Amino acid sequence: MGLLRESFHPVTNKTLLALYIAGVLFACFVLFLVLQLIPVPARRHVIRFVTFIGGLFYALEFFLPVAKSGPHADQNVLTPYTTAFGNISQAIVGFTIGLGVINLFQVHLGRLVKRTGDAMFSLAFFLSFFAMLLVSLWNHSHSNALSKALNHILFDGLLQSLDATMFSLIAFYIASAAYRAFRVRSLEATILLVTALVVMLGQIPVGTYLTHTLPAPLRVENIRHWILTQANVAVIRAIAFGLDIGALAMSLRIWLGLERGNYFD
Repeated sequence: MGLLRESFHPVTNKTLLALYIAGVLFACFVLFLVLQLIPVPARRHVIRFVTFIGGLFYALEFFLPVAKSGPHADQNVLTPYTTAFGNISQAIVGFTIGLGVINLFQVHLGRLVKRTGDAMFSLAFFLSFFAMLLVSLWNHSHSNALSKALNHILFDGLLQSLDATMFSLIAFYIASAAYRAFRVRSLEATILLVTALVVMLGQIPVGTYLTHTLPAPLRVENIRHWILTQANVAVIRAIAFGLDIGALAMSLRIWLGLERGNYFD
């Protein structure tokens, strides 16, 4: 166990680190090929077994008793390895990003080959993707005035402007959804409408001006504050409690192999 713990220490030698990375990539590639050669029914059992072992580690680390004193107080035999095993999630995120990029390449490359009506958008995707990638790598590896300028134009000038445009378009969909939700059709919809109007009036100076002569508890800004800090917080906690129960149930189903999904295929 001590040798395993030492192996989790960060590597400072760049050559050794490069060898570790190359070895891990090679091992992952071999593992991927082996999983592809395994029949689908057996592959499901392998994935379930690995998933169960991963969940079992955190369950045991949580439930095993910890030392009351000494250099490893408030720790058990598994606690020193939680950070190392937690870093696996970062590797999984890296794989998911890679799968997403591969999926995008397949979709847009198919449109370009078929020359569909959306082929120009696919061409713009490839040009933007490689431009962003090359400029980012250039700026991080050999930063100079030109690379910084291109990085500023692409990321700060182009990407942020596109993000702002997308959010401004989403605002229209939010307004449309709010119109449909606030239509007075029932008692619940009426309460929702009145609450939304009070909160919106409390956010703007007009609402404050219209109710500034009323007693303090009846002023719209004070009512808005009570709604957001009292009633709304209670609702958010109830929703979060329900979501946590659902997440726990789904986690148990995945951990125990009860969930039937396409990721087992």
